[in-house]
Amino acid sequence: MLQTKDEIITHINAGTLLEYRQPNLELKQNWHQSDGKKLSAFANRILDNSIWLCVGITDSGKLFGHDENWAKQAEETISNHMNQYLNPQATCIGVTCHEINGQWFIIIECRNPGAVVYWGNSAYKSSGTTIAEMAPAEIMQLTVSLPGLSDYTAQQAFTSYEPQSVRELADLISKRSPKIPITTFDNLSPQDILARLGINDTNASRILFGDSKYRVVYYDAYENPVENKTFAGMFGILKASFAEHVQEWTRTSAGLDRDPYPPRALKEALANAVAHAAYVEKDGDIIVELFLDRLCVSNVCMRESEFFANKWFSRSHNTINSLMMETLRMAGFVDELGRGKNLIFADSLKSGKQPPHVVLETGGRYDRWRLYLYGGTQDTTQLRILNRLKEMYRDEQKALIANALVLWRGQSVSSIRHYIDGESLPLFAEVLSDLGGPIFYYKEKDKIVLHRWVSVLIGEGKDSKQLSDAEEEDLLDSARRLQLDYNHGYITPKELRELAGMGHTRSEQVLSSTLLKKWDERGFLKKTRKGVYQFHGPKRTLTHDQVKEALQSLLADESETT
Repeated sequence: MLQTKDEIITHINAGTLLEYRQPNLELKQNWHQSDGKKLSAFANRILDNSIWLCVGITDSGKLFGHDENWAKQAEETISNHMNQYLNPQATCIGVTCHEINGQWFIIIECRNPGAVVYWGNSAYKSSGTTIAEMAPAEIMQLTVSLPGLSDYTAQQAFTSYEPQSVRELADLISKRSPKIPITTFDNLSPQDILARLGINDTNASRILFGDSKYRVVYYDAYENPVENKTFAGMFGILKASFAEHVQEWTRTSAGLDRDPYPPRALKEALANAVAHAAYVEKDGDIIVELFLDRLCVSNVCMRESEFFANKWFSRSHNTINSLMMETLRMAGFVDELGRGKNLIFADSLKSGKQPPHVVLETGGRYDRWRLYLYGGTQDTTQLRILNRLKEMYRDEQKALIANALVLWRGQSVSSIRHYIDGESLPLFAEVLSDLGGPIFYYKEKDKIVLHRWVSVLIGEGKDSKQLSDAEEEDLLDSARRLQLDYNHGYITPKELRELAGMGHTRSEQVLSSTLLKKWDERGFLKKTRKGVYQFHGPKRTLTHDQVKEALQSLLADESETT
């Protein structure tokens, strides 16, 4: 069987590249989407070796004569088809363009990843030159016989290791695990240390301590790249010294008097990139980009990662690099409970920073995951909103969800729902329906509208603001109608604040009491006892649903006006 691309090129030059001589070879003059069925059938039959599809070569093994433009277009088409139809994606090891004497061809290398390989919604089998869909029973039989989706980081690989980094990892693991004495790794070579940890001569150790590369790009105030450095060994990203370098460079370049990034959020953002990159493609192609006001950590990822993007209030996670993840977990860089996303988001908000966000860029066979973490100066208004929400809800997670809804107010609620699942869903529902909270959920328009106190705090940095004459008139009319229909005309300062979308700070308490006293003096209502007033007018009884609908309409109108 063919083992390498070099063998294929040698056979082409010798005129001996023939399908019937190589059971793991398929030749095509041009690529068509349906050729993926052959790929699926090959991968479901040849389980232990690479399979090769060569495009641009005739059945007789001769180059067809395509030019470079054809190669570029065909490579893009093949990559898009792999991205769209091949499952698991890890089946395809690479799609590369080659040229001999001005004639271009493409080599596609695939390998069964330890699972049934599908093209589209079907898995295929082959018998001779015949391709057919596999029956459900055949799929089950093959599934049972396969070991499961392979872990690329556990596969065998050989390289030299950076000794100091290996010893740093060993020290971290010794400190965290009572079962591993601190002297366990004394006087051992890097290879022996990694052997003790069970990762020697694997892609996990090669990626962390060997020739796997990552880049650090620095930008100036005009966001022009001014420096581009390449380093080997992903463990360098995980070191405390690297995080300290990021903080120091940004602090100095931006002229800040404190570290720009929340330490735990920064550590988690860097660790997530190392833990979850799709290393089957360009060793994950991890890039750390440093701007004056933000950090971007990006890596190649599986297309399925779209499900996890911006799910800040979710513990859902999927580990594709099991050996790598276990190694990082033992050293304390990550956990297996899916808490990292929430930590990044929560620490950013608690530090008065813009909320982080993830952008997924589609291209080729794999997507690129870009996590933006914001630094810059501390937003004191943002902190005041969060502190008020903590006082309001007495539950930090609930306060963070409420704060997130304020920050996400420009998005539809239906899109925001995708960011939240599991144990956070009930809290999300409570905040969304809380008429006394920071936002009003305008269901008919699927949008979030800020209550008055939040709008005033964001817009003017104040806890309260005097109502204009028109706002006061509208509030008086709405309050009179609602309280007469619902509460025999009685109203308290607290109820007035809730109707007006105010908060409950001291200044807002004074404002609501002042309004009621003013309306009493003008004869719109009458004080019946301390802190209680009553509007005059006919009474009408409303059902609970009618009251809720009227109150929602009032809050929507006032919030829109604000």
